[in-house]
Amino acid sequence: MPSLKLIARRAIGLFNLKKAPVRAKIVRAWLDQRLRQSDLVAKPSFAADLEKARQKFPRWHEKTVAASRLYSSSQAAALETFSAANPARVASCLADAERIMGHTFDLLGSGPYTPRDPERAPWPSGYQPIDWALDPVKRLRFPEGFPYKSWDLFRDRPGDADVKFPWELARCQHFLTLAQAWRLTGEARFAQEIVDEIKDFDEKNPPGVGVNWTCTMDVGIRAANWAMALDLVNNCAALSAGDLYAAYSSLYEHGTFIRANLENTYETTSNHYLSNVVGLHFIGAFFADLPAGKEWIKFASASVEKEIDIQVLADGADFESSVPYHRLVIELFLASYRLSQHLGQPFSAHFAKRLGEMVDYLVGVLLPDGEMPVFGDADDGRLMIATDYCSWNRKDARHLLGPVSLALGRDDWREIATESAQWESIWWGFDGNKFTPGAMAPGDNARLYPEAGAAVSRRRDGGRYLLATNSIVGTKGFGNHKHNEQLSFEYHDEGQPLIVDTGSYVYTSDFDARNLFRSTAHHNTLQIDGVEQNEFNPVWLFRMFEKAHPEHVRFEAKGDVVVYEGLHKGYETQLEAPVRHARRFTHDRATGALDIEDRLTGEGAHDLVWSFHFHPSVTPELANGAAILRTPKGVWRLDWSDAALEASITESWVSPSYGVRMPSKALRLGRAGVSISDNAWRFGVRKAGA
Repeated sequence: MPSLKLIARRAIGLFNLKKAPVRAKIVRAWLDQRLRQSDLVAKPSFAADLEKARQKFPRWHEKTVAASRLYSSSQAAALETFSAANPARVASCLADAERIMGHTFDLLGSGPYTPRDPERAPWPSGYQPIDWALDPVKRLRFPEGFPYKSWDLFRDRPGDADVKFPWELARCQHFLTLAQAWRLTGEARFAQEIVDEIKDFDEKNPPGVGVNWTCTMDVGIRAANWAMALDLVNNCAALSAGDLYAAYSSLYEHGTFIRANLENTYETTSNHYLSNVVGLHFIGAFFADLPAGKEWIKFASASVEKEIDIQVLADGADFESSVPYHRLVIELFLASYRLSQHLGQPFSAHFAKRLGEMVDYLVGVLLPDGEMPVFGDADDGRLMIATDYCSWNRKDARHLLGPVSLALGRDDWREIATESAQWESIWWGFDGNKFTPGAMAPGDNARLYPEAGAAVSRRRDGGRYLLATNSIVGTKGFGNHKHNEQLSFEYHDEGQPLIVDTGSYVYTSDFDARNLFRSTAHHNTLQIDGVEQNEFNPVWLFRMFEKAHPEHVRFEAKGDVVVYEGLHKGYETQLEAPVRHARRFTHDRATGALDIEDRLTGEGAHDLVWSFHFHPSVTPELANGAAILRTPKGVWRLDWSDAALEASITESWVSPSYGVRMPSKALRLGRAGVSISDNAWRFGVRKAGA
């Protein structure tokens, strides 16, 4: 049983009067929601707003065709020029569109599947209704027809089905590919598919009913994609006025729903609330000449401007302790920034500066091959998918470097942008023909991002890379996407990933896997007495409690040698006999050699286990008191100073994206009952023979 002293240490912060203003803000937001949801407030509608604005639908629609309400439809001439010069890109887009026309999807590691509704017959036109409630991996269907407010995930879901599958499909990010195909070919069937799917969705998911209304984040992302697609196809003469009126009415109802169900009734906002207001910004822009549209633009744009200072740390990192979520949040902020430019209502210079800092951080931590490190949670989150919908690389964020460099006037990002960034720029409202990607590997970087808790040592020549992580519990201590990765690291040499972060795999569909992938033992660090660095409850999948209180002791870059030293107090605050863990990394970017020293100061006898997780392409073996790492690019050697450590190679997993895991190997080094006072252990990794 814990001592009274330990219980007292853990209780600090439970009663914090400083949080009173935050709690008052939450109450105000909650009351505003309840008022907007009640019958006391008249609900606006598309028909009523048209009447209030003294407009008839035919005339109003004629104006929508004449104007580019959203930036996605503003570069018709640029698209024509680009298409003529890039037939392969056009062919790829059309091939994706054909797969979508057949309702074949591949989401969140599912593999290709075709979700046909088992209860509804094909329409006379031949359209096959979609099953919007399916988990294609477990082959289970979520319940339908219930009010969204009555939903409880763990009570109402079938078995252990993953709710992210229906949510992901219902984001309708495939609509943009269909709209692109219409613009490229002029074939009305692509535009008709969009309005048919909206009608299909509404039939099974009327506003506020069913699983696809239980998370406002997904409603916001869906609304943004509907708005972009409808803006791109509204000049299709083959679409009936009735179909368009119904589609616009449904989009309008998304705005009403979002405004009444904002995800701002928690201790802090996050990417969920940001998705709400960005989605509302897009709906407002679509209905900018109607009363509700004007209010939505005003509220949403002000909210987005505010959130960039709430959700972005001083060094440019998203505050949720995750690089993949950082990519999502950049895309959300960029979308509203670009929309504000398009509407002639530009955001502040301060916002642009902060957005640029976010991109600098993303570019700064990229791996030698240009992909993102999977630091913290990863669920493949995006706002819009304008490129390679059916096959996009979940770890590659370089498509954003085209539109963001043009939006912010930063040509230095162009050199590492890929070919897709040129195509992407057109759908962000820029002339992509004026953008030439450099397609180079990320350049040299030696920098500590102290707020993010990330120390980077990267050299383009030689493909050498070290990312050491030592971050606070993110989202202002909520820890929804934080992993126990204090003093963990990712290491590449000569372009070969060797010791890597293991990723996330899944969330609610497998509690054991969720907790394994965010645990201390599943990262490249030291665990003492089986205790987690930061405390988490295994049934609270998106909550972590700060115990580690990390500190950066030293960061130094002299020539090619980069040194980072940090410590954390997770074992000092949680063990009866406290221990402080400090680690020093020394990375020689000229040779690729990595040296690590762990120092433990404290008291008592403890069980120690070090873990090193290898990339799936690495085949490790134990030999002569070392680990030999065989790879397609050569052989490396991992040594340790303490001959008394018991070494074993164990089975492990690496997850490059949500729902996908690949078998890999891990090295475990352990000793039981070690007396701690001031002890040091050393480890080294270098090319064999170096």
